[in-house]
Amino acid sequence: MKEFPLLRRSIVMHIVRCTLLALGVILLLALGCAAPTQARIISCRIEPEGFKSNAADIEAICRSAAGALLRWFPGYEVPPFVVVRRHGGPVIGFHKNDQGEIVIYLDTEGTYWCQYSYQFAHEFCHLLCGYDDDFKGNMWFEETLAETASIFALRAMARTWKDNPPYPNWKEYRDALHDYADDVVKSRSKASEIRENGLNGFYLAHKTELDKDPGNRELNGAMAVVFLHLFEEDPARWESVRWLNSSPSPEGETFTQYFRKWHDAVPDRHRELVEDIARLFGIDLAR
Repeated sequence: MKEFPLLRRSIVMHIVRCTLLALGVILLLALGCAAPTQARIISCRIEPEGFKSNAADIEAICRSAAGALLRWFPGYEVPPFVVVRRHGGPVIGFHKNDQGEIVIYLDTEGTYWCQYSYQFAHEFCHLLCGYDDDFKGNMWFEETLAETASIFALRAMARTWKDNPPYPNWKEYRDALHDYADDVVKSRSKASEIRENGLNGFYLAHKTELDKDPGNRELNGAMAVVFLHLFEEDPARWESVRWLNSSPSPEGETFTQYFRKWHDAVPDRHRELVEDIARLFGIDLAR
């Protein structure tokens, strides 16, 4: 009779060991195939004046667009920011306001959620790039990344909203987000010039224009169509932009110097991406 308790304990211990082993295997599989980092809680405030829309709805849009990018930035803490209405085009302020917030200005209103998403993702990308008020000679490259982020975010939001929209009744709006992104891509007619002459040929042909107007949407928008494939192929590459402005750009910094600085600053996991983009522009990173 005394053997039965021992047998029961043996069976229980065996079950416990098997359960722990199974959990360990599941954990290893989860780590090996880890899902991208989900967006953290971010301090986002909306000044609704002039938007002619509900502040909660605007915040929902901004958080969704931010999440489409931020999920690929593990461990990054977003500084507090406020979204403000302005006329004259969207922009991000270089200096924090009296409340210590970064100010993101949008030039839209009403319920044009696609336009909110497009504009906000662009400016939020500048924030992720660690934008700075220094030499603007190569600013067109960051503008190109930000334009890429707008299209990327819209397409990502369209997928996310299929099952997890900010509000249940916004679920069907996902098609509008995707269509808006497609329309932006189709409007970049100069992308055909890149297909003919390559990215470096395109850059050299338009260098004067880009230096004069870094935010030329016709030009950096065309290059963004090319960049989009790189970041959709592996969205984890987005994290690389955190080191784009790792140190101030001195007056007269060349594009090659700008790229070398970025290449030297990024972690090893992003060096290959920077090298690949450098090659597209005909840049030799070797010293």
